[in-house]
Amino acid sequence: MKIIIDPEDDIQYMSFYIKGLEEMFGRESVVFNHKAFDELPSEERHTRTMRFIIKTGSSEKRYTIDTNDSHRVNEVLYQWCDAYGSVNANFSKTPEALQKKLISLCPSFAIQYTHPIHAIVPTLNGLLHTQRNKRKYLGCWKRTMQRPRLEAYTMQEPREGYVFHLSTLWQSDEWNRNDEGVNLRRALFIRACKALGAEMTFEGGLVTSRTGDSIAQFTDCLSKRLPADECLQKTKESTFVFNTPAYWNCHGWKLGEYMALGKAILSTPLSNDLPSPLVEGEHIHYVDVTSPTALDDAIRLLLNDKAYRKHLENNIHRYWCDYGTPQASLRLMGITQ
Repeated sequence: MKIIIDPEDDIQYMSFYIKGLEEMFGRESVVFNHKAFDELPSEERHTRTMRFIIKTGSSEKRYTIDTNDSHRVNEVLYQWCDAYGSVNANFSKTPEALQKKLISLCPSFAIQYTHPIHAIVPTLNGLLHTQRNKRKYLGCWKRTMQRPRLEAYTMQEPREGYVFHLSTLWQSDEWNRNDEGVNLRRALFIRACKALGAEMTFEGGLVTSRTGDSIAQFTDCLSKRLPADECLQKTKESTFVFNTPAYWNCHGWKLGEYMALGKAILSTPLSNDLPSPLVEGEHIHYVDVTSPTALDDAIRLLLNDKAYRKHLENNIHRYWCDYGTPQASLRLMGITQ
């Protein structure tokens, strides 16, 4: 058996699934080869999608994993592959003609790719042939090596009365209106935590490259960036975590990380599908952040009700093991050992 991966796209978004393939079939079975995908138009190979082929004897199957923020299906890659996984699948917004091969996956996140030597030759090959910006291409590899390993995502007893939340203040324009969506929702949560004062210790805020008047309404929420390893450790220590649909209302990396860590999750309603719904009070606690009373009540509930938190933690971690791990994601796509 051989698994052939197109190295043209962003290794940050592929690293999670490469880990699963290597665990299932052995690292020696996984190779990078850009030539195997030359039949695809160049522009379709720079779309934050992972494309790979599994060859068994004389047969082969083609797979696409779409890690884009949008729910939209790439029709060219959908026609090319035998199974199309998406971390932001939305069946209610997808034409029926593009649903047969569509598989809903849990949100994934970048992890450290631990075998860089394994990929150095095909990566250099890809660098020579790619039409992408070469500095950005190599930058993706560098950032992936700075990410925590998957093995670091373990459950840990949190610190009582401590909440950590650090997230991005995204760019906002007339199309995505993030300042009215994800940015505002995160800011409302941060402000609510800070307002509780002595009832809890809050750390974090919003990090951004935006400047000037564009961030005026969020200056009270701004914070500095932290290394990924430090963020991970503080998230483990947090009594609970806050989630909300992110850019283009996607699930975002944070939801996947929270699931993997087995955290009690306070969240606004989700926008896209998952392999199985997250049940209120079983896997997650939903809140309307635009209601100050509801938000304060939810924060206090998760701060003070340890038994409820444990219930959410255990259930969401079980959900992750069933649906979200690299191997579980591949199994959802029909890939088995």
